[in-house]
Amino acid sequence: DGHMAVHFIDVGQGDAVFIQTHERNLLIDGGDRGDIVPDYLKSRGVDVIHIVISTHPHADHIGGLINVLQQIEVLEVIDPAVVHTTRTFEQYLTLIDQKDIAFTVGRAGMTRDIGTGVQMTILHPVHPSSSHLNDASVVVRISYGDISFLFTGDAEAAAEQEMISRAGEGPLNSTVLKVGHHGSRTSSTAAFLDAAAPEIAVIMTGAGNRYGHPHSEVLARLSQRGIKVYRTDIHGTVVVSTDGKAIHVDTHEPHDGSAVFGININTADEQELQKIIHISSVRAREIISLRPFSSLDELSRVSGIGPARLRDIREQGLAMVR
Repeated sequence: DGHMAVHFIDVGQGDAVFIQTHERNLLIDGGDRGDIVPDYLKSRGVDVIHIVISTHPHADHIGGLINVLQQIEVLEVIDPAVVHTTRTFEQYLTLIDQKDIAFTVGRAGMTRDIGTGVQMTILHPVHPSSSHLNDASVVVRISYGDISFLFTGDAEAAAEQEMISRAGEGPLNSTVLKVGHHGSRTSSTAAFLDAAAPEIAVIMTGAGNRYGHPHSEVLARLSQRGIKVYRTDIHGTVVVSTDGKAIHVDTHEPHDGSAVFGININTADEQELQKIIHISSVRAREIISLRPFSSLDELSRVSGIGPARLRDIREQGLAMVR
């Protein structure tokens, strides 16, 4: 309906980004093993993922994809196709094979239309090596009108320099940057930040993680450039929605291990419900009187919530049904 939403899902120490256009659902990575991501997707009525992009085979990126592949229909997986010998990686590949999911080797230069006016381009890798999996990360840029997003996986300095050297083949500039490698000092070099020139940066990392992410050097580089920073360890799940001209950012509470995100319209109190767009105190009381709801679509039973307002509620990304 002319909008795109990007959900930087708080999975703790890991990456999982859900991208929704009117025509397609995409998922970039799935965090570590567990049901956080499939639960998040199902709570929003997602029953099919058109494209899953596995940036590289580390467990904090593909572990949760096993749970996604088991529970949600996936039509295609894009992967760097580098060798890894962990049990997690073997299970991930086995599921793709068992479910006969299309498997595409992700390489720089590939493009896809993923919605009306929405273009996805793979910027990296060209010749990935299993000897350095972070630098084998599939890096994706998605553009919609004047707005663009850059998803870097765990790409480090060497990969960033490669992308800078190939910038003539595809632009790096982005409105929103998913900061590489959870804010590690091994990524987000000054040269790369200057080339990407984002207005907003999202760091996906877990509170109190043993790596010390995000590192102070990276935070300093972002601050020096006036880049607005959101962190999943502080802001929880970050949802960026856009109509191709402007962006709107919503944040949620940081993940506490319960795998519950957003506002459950079946259990939230009147005050919580009013955080949802278009929900006044009167409508909140009506929602409570009409419960339970089996899907967000049933909010159309509430007085004054028609298709346009229901669309706004979905795009805000706060409301959910459990």
